[in-house]
Amino acid sequence: MLRKLLAFIGHFFSPDLPTDLILFNIITIVGFLGGIIAIPFNAINGTTPALSIVILMAISMDAVCIYMANYRNRLKNSMIAICFIVGILIFPVMFFLTGGINSGMVCWFSMGIIFIFMLLDGMDFVFMLMTDIAIIIGCYTISYYHPEYVTDLGARKSVFFDVIQSLLISAFAVGAIIKFQKSIYVGLYKQASINNDDLLEKTLQAKKAERLAQTATEAKSNFLANMSHEIRTPINTIMGMDEMILRETSEKVVEEYALDIKTASQNLLSIINDILDITKIESGKMGIIKGEYQFMSLMHDVLNNVTLRAKEKGLDVKLDIADDIPCDMLGDDIRIRQVLTNIITNAVKYTEEGFIEISAKCHRNIYDNTVDLRFSVTDTGIGIKKEDIKRMFESFERLEENRNRNIEGAGLGMAITQNLLKMMGSNLEVNSVYGKGSTFSFVINQEIVNGENIGDFNQKLKQLTANYEYSTSFEAPKARFLIVDDNTMNRKVFAALLKDSKVHIDEAAGGEECLSMIKREHYDMIFLDHMMPGMDGVETFKNMANLEGNKCLGTPVIALTANAIAGAKERYITMGFHGFLSKPIVPAQLEKMIRDFLPEHLLEYHEPDAKDEARRNRVRQVELPDVEGVDWDYALLHFPEANMVFQTAVDFYDSIGYEREEVLNFYNSLDDGFPLEDYRIKVHAIKSMANTIGATALGGLAKLCEFAARDNDIERIRVLTPILLEEMDVMKDRLSVLNSDVEKPLLEDMDELFALLEMLKMSIKSHNSEQGDNIMKQIMAFSYPADIQGKIEHLNLHIVNLEDEEALNDIYDLQK
Repeated sequence: MLRKLLAFIGHFFSPDLPTDLILFNIITIVGFLGGIIAIPFNAINGTTPALSIVILMAISMDAVCIYMANYRNRLKNSMIAICFIVGILIFPVMFFLTGGINSGMVCWFSMGIIFIFMLLDGMDFVFMLMTDIAIIIGCYTISYYHPEYVTDLGARKSVFFDVIQSLLISAFAVGAIIKFQKSIYVGLYKQASINNDDLLEKTLQAKKAERLAQTATEAKSNFLANMSHEIRTPINTIMGMDEMILRETSEKVVEEYALDIKTASQNLLSIINDILDITKIESGKMGIIKGEYQFMSLMHDVLNNVTLRAKEKGLDVKLDIADDIPCDMLGDDIRIRQVLTNIITNAVKYTEEGFIEISAKCHRNIYDNTVDLRFSVTDTGIGIKKEDIKRMFESFERLEENRNRNIEGAGLGMAITQNLLKMMGSNLEVNSVYGKGSTFSFVINQEIVNGENIGDFNQKLKQLTANYEYSTSFEAPKARFLIVDDNTMNRKVFAALLKDSKVHIDEAAGGEECLSMIKREHYDMIFLDHMMPGMDGVETFKNMANLEGNKCLGTPVIALTANAIAGAKERYITMGFHGFLSKPIVPAQLEKMIRDFLPEHLLEYHEPDAKDEARRNRVRQVELPDVEGVDWDYALLHFPEANMVFQTAVDFYDSIGYEREEVLNFYNSLDDGFPLEDYRIKVHAIKSMANTIGATALGGLAKLCEFAARDNDIERIRVLTPILLEEMDVMKDRLSVLNSDVEKPLLEDMDELFALLEMLKMSIKSHNSEQGDNIMKQIMAFSYPADIQGKIEHLNLHIVNLEDEEALNDIYDLQK
């Protein structure tokens, strides 16, 4: 009998049952048993028969719900039914039949709320709880204002009995629930202890396995690194000796063999560098090192590295570089350059015909002064199958080896690229159509250091291309220069620009190599790139000053930078540099820098060669008209060609009226505190301009006025100034012929105009007004279509009056 009872109880309270079902059974069974006990006791106490009927209905409802929940799998329906029928219908009736507030109904109401909290969830819980609370408050409110609705239990002992009965049954139900919850917590605690022991044991095993794996990885990394370094030494020797063969051989067959050796050596060296990078990444020794860098410098170096390879294969290289990208940013430009080079090189490798498009866009984040740079590289190559894209990022993995057997590489480039991008918080996205081409793209967030826009990138590249047509006007065969730049192509460009000068040029790929070379050799000039990996240009320059055994103390050091932005020159001069050149290097600026700093005894001047003459003859030269009081031969001493003389004279004609009014205003202020210094500066400017165009008589008269102001001779100024004003009127009248009789040649190639405008913009931003004037003269030496001519003349006025902001706005308008 006892066994059956225990089995029956186990059927309703087994630990294997769902927790909600056990809680439901505890509450309903306790309520069911309490109701059975209450019926006979209510009859003995003489309570109203209606109460017994209500309790019997509650017992019946409990029995039905217990059966439905345990045998028909209707637990949720049973919960809601119990809450609704017992809590909302039966309990309020019992309240008014058992004495209201003077009874044990407070315990039953509490038990109903506990039931709702324990069993219901979601909107069922909210609805039933709010309804039950409303009913309880309503019952007590009605009993307070209408006590006649409440049936009095009569005898005092009946009240006591009802309260004790209700209290014990509800307390027993709550106690059973708490007991059950405790048993659950104890079971969970024991299981957690067991799980913790198992977890600890597995953690120890995992750490042991991790140590073994790390040891194996370090051993592999050390082996690969040592092997790569060991291979690099003989490779460098091979490449060096091969270079000597290329320089000295005159046999065509030997030269072809040497070129093959050079190509193979470079490929092998590239593979070794990739192996070193992947081992650094795997061993955690490669990190992201942030520093200031210039976007133009970064892209210039990347394109120098890869576009030559693309053109050798006959591929078209398209550029889509946004002009609103900030000039200077904070980030690891070395790794960004490596990522872009890997992606573009990969595109060139797997593209046989068509094009490579390189795109760079940006989105500025105003709230934190950062920019999201989005780079993408699109090719018309062989494409990648969808299932192969993931494999592409695995080390030493090459796709479709049979198809791509002629393509060099170890399959490390994309693995390195993806790892580097992850270190920078980015990811390489690949979209590809097999057989048609691929697009590789990524986004990196960079801090903005200088928010000025880079401007028209394509025009700056056209300017770089034009540099190769330049020929120097001097030779310096006894001079020796050192160019320090981590980018090989940049060094080649520099050497190409000075090829005709016969200067001996040595190259260093970084700061450490530079310091080593200046201890062995004296150089007459050193050109030092700012942004380099490891020891940058500024750090190298500082170390040069304290270098023991430095043979180049006192040698002019010129800083190389990609952006000629406002204040750049002053910044480098303050650091101690003798000067700076912007990249891409403008040949005329390079020649001027050499003339300024190279000792005179090393320079040998020569007449321009046939190549120079042919280039100049391509531009039609104007015929200068006879103008009384103007000596054009004298003017040509200051300019290389007639077009620039003509434009300078036109500039003087355009400004002479304004200058006359300024001088007249000063003259009229003689009696009101005459500003002698301002007057002297003004007539000095008129003297210089007049002499430049060959108007020497006017220039001489302006010089007399200048000396009078210098000597504080007011009387002489009173006499000379009216004569100067009259002579300026005469000269303006004589120079009017420039606007009527002389026809300027029409500039047909608008790309040349855009290149000149880009150079003019750079001159304005670097505050180089002399260079800006010369470029503006080149622009004004031509005529243009009507819609452009007016804008050019407007720009010229701003340049003449040194109105930089207005001039820049005009340039931007013309470049649209």
